[in-house]
Amino acid sequence: MSARTGGWRRFVPGARWGLISIPYFWLLLFFAIPFLIALKISFAKAAIAMPPYTDILYWVDGFPILKLRGENYLFLAGDSIYVNAYLSSLKIAIVSTLLCLAIGYPMAYAISRMSPATRNIALLLVILP
Repeated sequence: MSARTGGWRRFVPGARWGLISIPYFWLLLFFAIPFLIALKISFAKAAIAMPPYTDILYWVDGFPILKLRGENYLFLAGDSIYVNAYLSSLKIAIVSTLLCLAIGYPMAYAISRMSPATRNIALLLVILP
C-alpha cells in the first residue's frame, strides 16, 4: 500500500472532497432547508402577524421548550377533501409507477439483447425524447 492511497492522507480533505461536497451543499441549500422551514411552519399555529405563524421554540428561564402543534395535521386527516386528494394522488403514483415498470423492463431487456451497434441507437432513441 503506497502512502498516497493509505494512511492518514485518506482522511485529509482535498480537492476531491471539495468537488464531492458541492452537490451535497446544493441539495442541502435547495431541498433540505426549504423542507425543514415548511415542516416548522406546519407544526406552528397560524397567527395574524408577520411572519403569519407562531414560534415553536420558546425560552423559559433559560431552557428551550419545543411546542409542536398537530392541529394542522388533524385538520387535514379529518377533512374529506384533503383525504380524497391524497388518495387520488397515491393512486395516480402507483398506476404510473406500474406502467413505467411494465414498459421499461421489457425495453431494457430488449436493448440488452441487441448487438452493440444497434444498442447505442436504441439507447439514443429511448433517452432523447
